[in-house]
Amino acid sequence: MKNIFFLLPILFSLISCKEQNQKHIITKTKIDSLKTTIDVERFITSIDTSIKNFKIQKISDFKDRYSKSDFCKSKADSLKIDKSFYTADFDNNGYTDLLTIMDYYDFTVLVIYGNANHNFKIKPLTRRAFQDCVFPKIIEIDGIAAIDLYHENHDWGNKSKNQLVKNTLVYQYGDFVEYNPEITKHVIKKIEFKTTGCFGTCPVFNLVIDQNRAAKFDAQMYNRQKENVKEIKGEFSTEIKEKEFNEIVDLLNYIDFPNLKNEYSVPWTDDQSCTLKITYDNGSTKTIYDYGMIGTYGLDRIYGMLYSLRFNQSWK
Repeated sequence: MKNIFFLLPILFSLISCKEQNQKHIITKTKIDSLKTTIDVERFITSIDTSIKNFKIQKISDFKDRYSKSDFCKSKADSLKIDKSFYTADFDNNGYTDLLTIMDYYDFTVLVIYGNANHNFKIKPLTRRAFQDCVFPKIIEIDGIAAIDLYHENHDWGNKSKNQLVKNTLVYQYGDFVEYNPEITKHVIKKIEFKTTGCFGTCPVFNLVIDQNRAAKFDAQMYNRQKENVKEIKGEFSTEIKEKEFNEIVDLLNYIDFPNLKNEYSVPWTDDQSCTLKITYDNGSTKTIYDYGMIGTYGLDRIYGMLYSLRFNQSWK
C-alpha cells in the first residue's frame, strides 16, 4: 500500500507532462506547405483577393526609396532577420501561423493566423504610414512564440535623431499587445470612450460603462455594422455581458493604463481621434487622447473591443 501512495505522485506528474506536451503539438495546415515566396504570394491572394501589387521579400532586398542610410538593413542583418517569411504558433492554438515581410505600397509586416476551420485571418503588424524601417524577430516567452518588433521612431524636425526602437509583442485578448511581465490589478469603476469624425465616414459615438456593467451608448453618425445595413442613431442602454466586460477590464490592467501617455498622435491629417477616460481605485482618473487611434498596440485592441460593443450587446 505504501508503494502505491509513493507511485501516485509520479503517475500524476507523468500525466501532467503528457498533457502539457499535447498542448504544443502543431496541427498542419496549408501554411506548413509553403516553401517559396511565390507560394506565400499565391496563398495570400487566395485568402484575400483585395491584396494586390505586393511582393514578398527580405529586408535586404528593399530599395532605399526615401534616401535613407543602410542602418535598418544592417541592424536586421545583425539580428539574423534574413528571411522574407517565418512560421510559428503565435496565438498558441495548436496551428501554425505565418509572418510575412512584404513591399505593399510601403514596408508591411503581416501575420496570417491558422485555425481548425482553415479560415485564415490576416492582421497587419505595421499599422502606421511612413514605416519604411520595420522588422520582426521571433522570440519565445514562457515557451510561447512572441515578436520583438523593431521600427524607426521618426523625429520629423530632425531626421538625424531618428532612432530604432523595439516593442515586444505577445498575442493576448485576440491580438498582439505589448508584453507586460508584471500586471497591477486596478478596480475599474468607469470607462468613458468617445470618438470624433474624420475625412470620411468614421463612426462617431459615446460609450459609458460603470463597474456594474451598466452601459449607455450614444450613436451619433456612421454607426453601422456593414455598408448595406441601416445606420444606428440614438441613445441606448444595456448591461454589458460579463465575458466582454471582464476581457476589457483585464486588458486595461494588462497594458498598465495608468502609465501610458496622456496623448498620442499620428503625423498626418484628417484622421479620427478618440478620448478614453478610466476612473479607477479610489477615484483616480486616467485620460488618454489619441489622434489616429493607434497610440499603442494594446490601446488599438481596447478600441477594437469598445467598437465591437456597439453590435455584440443587446441595446435598448
